[in-house]
Amino acid sequence: MYHRLDSKVFAETCNNAARFLMLCALRQALRGTEQFKNDAKGIIICIVDKEWIWHAKSAATLLMTGGRERSYYDDFRRPVHIIGETQRRTTHKGAEDSAVFRPEHQAIYLATSLDGVRAALQLAADVIVNISPPTARHIVAARKVLGVGDVDLQLATAIAEQPAEIVIGLTARHSLKELDIASLVKPTTGPDRLPKLSTLPGYGPARHWVDAIKQDVNDWREDRIPWSDVDRGILLMGPPGTGKTLFGTALANELGFDLVKTSVGEWQGTNRGYLGDMLSAMSRSFADATSRRGAVLLVDELDAIGDRSTMRGDQAYYEGNVIGRFLDLTTHALEQPGTIIVGATNYAHLIDGAVLRSGRLEKHVYLELPEDEERAEIFAYHLNQAVAPKDLREITDKLALATPADLEKLARAAKRAARIRKGDIAISDIKAILPAQVPLPETVVHRICVHETGHALMAMASGVADVISIRVESHMVEGQPIQDGGRLHYKMHNEALPTEKDLLARIRIMLGGTAAEEVVFGTRSIGAGGAIGSDLDQATRLAYRLVGSYGLGKWLRYQVGANRVDESFVPSPELRAEVDGILAREYRAAKELLTKEKTRLLRLSAELVVDRHLRIEKR
Repeated sequence: MYHRLDSKVFAETCNNAARFLMLCALRQALRGTEQFKNDAKGIIICIVDKEWIWHAKSAATLLMTGGRERSYYDDFRRPVHIIGETQRRTTHKGAEDSAVFRPEHQAIYLATSLDGVRAALQLAADVIVNISPPTARHIVAARKVLGVGDVDLQLATAIAEQPAEIVIGLTARHSLKELDIASLVKPTTGPDRLPKLSTLPGYGPARHWVDAIKQDVNDWREDRIPWSDVDRGILLMGPPGTGKTLFGTALANELGFDLVKTSVGEWQGTNRGYLGDMLSAMSRSFADATSRRGAVLLVDELDAIGDRSTMRGDQAYYEGNVIGRFLDLTTHALEQPGTIIVGATNYAHLIDGAVLRSGRLEKHVYLELPEDEERAEIFAYHLNQAVAPKDLREITDKLALATPADLEKLARAAKRAARIRKGDIAISDIKAILPAQVPLPETVVHRICVHETGHALMAMASGVADVISIRVESHMVEGQPIQDGGRLHYKMHNEALPTEKDLLARIRIMLGGTAAEEVVFGTRSIGAGGAIGSDLDQATRLAYRLVGSYGLGKWLRYQVGANRVDESFVPSPELRAEVDGILAREYRAAKELLTKEKTRLLRLSAELVVDRHLRIEKR
């Protein structure tokens, strides 16, 4: 590529406003590539707005040839190609319809969408980059080299938001003094975009990061900092219903960015799910995000992307290519000004470590169930503030196990009840739609308190958390499993990339509840099992992953992908025996420790019976 043009070519370029503007836009987008910095060989795919694509071709040809005529370029050796657009002066089909070839030096392909670029060319490309329309600063520079009147940045910004023909015309106009800036500002129609994170309750653990990135984006927009100084990747972890998907939407609205929403499952379900289909769908999502002037790319179910450290067998080639391509696309996208990636998962430990490293999804936030005050605020928000949060506490304090998604569902039902009676929402509407609650016998509450305290003491003894909180219900929703009568909250120190010691500690913590029951009452209840997601279910699955997927058992082996250890998984007798041994060993360890701590176990569980809430901190 030609970084400098000779005086004659530069003078000719300066007289062509459209070419100069797109030359600036191309250089800005490509300056971080090896092809631009070191003149490396390669195929470059550029995604350009349709109204700018022919101007981009003129500028790209200038960038590649320096303005020198090169008649020996034939269809296969031309440096610049346009894909999917009708030629202006000829019906001749070019190299875009030919087989993919490696260029002798460099080749640029221009397209209005990655959807129109064949999968083979996408995979062969060394760089896929979005070419944003010319910016206000490009317009200021163009008017200077054209020798027309200066323009202030505010007016240039308004001009840059117009269609291409208006931008080009006004850039070349001799004087803009009589131009009414108000006439260029696009009218806003409809209500403000909602929700914004600043208007949403909850999300306490992520608030500091959100405030920081909002300031960073504002500074970037004002050209006070480069995009590389902005935090651009975050992983949201936590149980279903805690608002991970809503976070991505609200973040985009807060920043004034577009939202591009997708999931790994959506990529896998494209056509027949073949590798090429999967990679093409993934590339399209990233290209969609980077083609915008500002976008939040929300990738749900990120755990399904896989982990190369656990891959073996027939799926290794497929999954290895998927992860490799995802890493490349993520790195490239985060380098593009205005692109932020939000990953969401219920199982962070199933994600490849390279995805979570610094420079990619480097910020990790665990979203738990809301506390009392947050729960009332979330419910009030979904009721459109028709009822004050303080007036909802008598209701929401009894819904300690409700997720934000549960509260939204209840709010919809309450608003429907108010519409049916043709009145404003009242407390009576909310109480009318609440599921019936059944009081729990004190003996049952006592056992639940012992069970949950057992979990807490094991977590504290394992050293995986510093602060643990427990909540126990006095009433249960009719039909709700008794296993949901208590809830333990804590954040593990090493959530994203746990070690063998961490995983065994998790198993021990999960078994601590039923071990505590046996220590105190001499018998065990069904509280640890009976349902998917129960203590025993989680402990068993984790043990199978530990020995059959992570290679952390007696043998260094891989038998099944960690994300495939579900109800359909049928383990070998050998694997089952090893898992039985791990569960038995960790249960014994939990029981021995709780026996030694029996006095503390009884005292804390008694406090929990009285207060229904307990907080334990590291001593």
